[in-house]
Amino acid sequence: MNARRKRLLSGWEKRPDADYLRWRRDVYCRLTDRYDLPEASTVRVKDVRVGKFQSRYAIDAEFSLRGFPAEREVAFKDGDIWENPVVPTLMKARRLNGIHEENAVILNLDSIRHWLNPKDRIPFSKKIPKLFFRGDIFNKPARIEFFEKWADNDMFDLGDTNRTHPSRWKSEFVSIPYQFGYQFILALEGYDMASSLQWIMASNCVPVMPKPTVEGWLMHSQLEAGKHYVEIAPDFSDVGEKIRYYIDHPDKAERISVESKKWVSQFADKRRERLISLLVVDKYLSLQK
Repeated sequence: MNARRKRLLSGWEKRPDADYLRWRRDVYCRLTDRYDLPEASTVRVKDVRVGKFQSRYAIDAEFSLRGFPAEREVAFKDGDIWENPVVPTLMKARRLNGIHEENAVILNLDSIRHWLNPKDRIPFSKKIPKLFFRGDIFNKPARIEFFEKWADNDMFDLGDTNRTHPSRWKSEFVSIPYQFGYQFILALEGYDMASSLQWIMASNCVPVMPKPTVEGWLMHSQLEAGKHYVEIAPDFSDVGEKIRYYIDHPDKAERISVESKKWVSQFADKRRERLISLLVVDKYLSLQK
């Protein structure tokens, strides 16, 4: 496997998309200086596996680490991201709060949850001009606040799908294709990233959300408000105004949908994504002292 890894990594700088690959690598791995890893923080590459870590994370991590020396030490975190680590760590996402951001080295983890690819065959003009959301709001203050402010507005179709702790906005679960019937889909962060954002952007719908506070493989920090999504205020005070504007200007809304879909299309080349993952791990390991 080491030979295969070396073959994949060799000569990448001569590819016509080398600048793009370097940019993607450096978005995910912001490290520039050499670093030490405290022994208590490390695990061997060969021990990043199912059984020791959550299976969805370990399966993806194994795929990215495969072929690197088995005894090399890495810091690895599975699960949702509450804060950025104090040592350089391979993980799913980073908090965009300026605190230890460079230490969160992003891999494409939990991909089965974040990278769904349902097909949207409904043209934007044929969709219902409302903002739609179905999801769990229990113990998620931002989502609860949104419902309290906007659930009764006619431009919104909001529902809480939590079955264990149902709220007064209780609603049945609906499929992703059902949601494609609406022009605007709300993407609100839960414990970390909004897991729906990738498939919303890949559809013919318009994502609506506050400026991201968490970044994952989708490169949330690189998304442009008004181009890739409709940005709303963190306190949700302007949502009604924004949705009314884009309902009244469907051409501008559809343009965002097109650009949003274009952004997601760059992740479709599986071989290139595999190479980028290797480049991220290679840079991470190369800077260890």
